[in-house]
Amino acid sequence: MPVQLRSRPGASGPRVCCSTTAFRVPSTISTGSSSDSALLFKLPPEVLTMIFDQAPQVDKIMLAMTCKSLLATSRLCGLSAPLRESHMATWTRPDSSRFVASCSCLSMGDLLRRFRPRDARGRPSRAWSWCLDCCRYLPTRRGWWERRMRRDHTTISQDYMPNREPSIDWFSRGLKQQCPICYLEDVQ
Repeated sequence: MPVQLRSRPGASGPRVCCSTTAFRVPSTISTGSSSDSALLFKLPPEVLTMIFDQAPQVDKIMLAMTCKSLLATSRLCGLSAPLRESHMATWTRPDSSRFVASCSCLSMGDLLRRFRPRDARGRPSRAWSWCLDCCRYLPTRRGWWERRMRRDHTTISQDYMPNREPSIDWFSRGLKQQCPICYLEDVQ
C-alpha cells in the first residue's frame, strides 16, 4: 500500500510576510564569470527564475545567498526581505519607526535562525544569541552586557535593578531569547 501524505489540520502553508523591503545586492559584488560545475548553474536564467518564483520567501533569499551565480539571477526576480522594524517588539523600535505596521509572521525569525553566526571552525557560535524582540544577534558575554547596562541604562527605575543580573545570566546561558535590555523594557 503506498504511503499517503496528509496535511495537518489548520496548516495552510507558510504565511507570506506583509511587511517587506527590496532585497538589495551591493554593486561592489562582482557577478562575473564563475567556473561552477553544478548542473543547476547550467540551466537558463528563465528556468532559474521559475525556481525562485516557486520557493517560499525565506528560501528565495537563502538560495540567492548560496553563490554569486544565483545572486546575479536573483536580481531578475525582484526578491524582497522581511522589514526588521515591523517584526520588532513595539517597545524596542526606534522612535522613527514607532508607527510602522506590525507583522506577526515568522519570516524574520526563520531568516535569522538560518543566518546564525559561526565560529572559526564553522559551527554555530555560542558567543552570539538571537533576541526575539529586537530581531538581531547580540553577544552573550556577561562582561559586555554589564558594561552596556552601566553605560546605556542609567535611567532604569531602581525597582527594576534587581532584575538586571538575572536577565544577563539567563541570556548568556541561552535560557531566554530576550536580551537583557528588551527584558527590562518588557518588565517596566
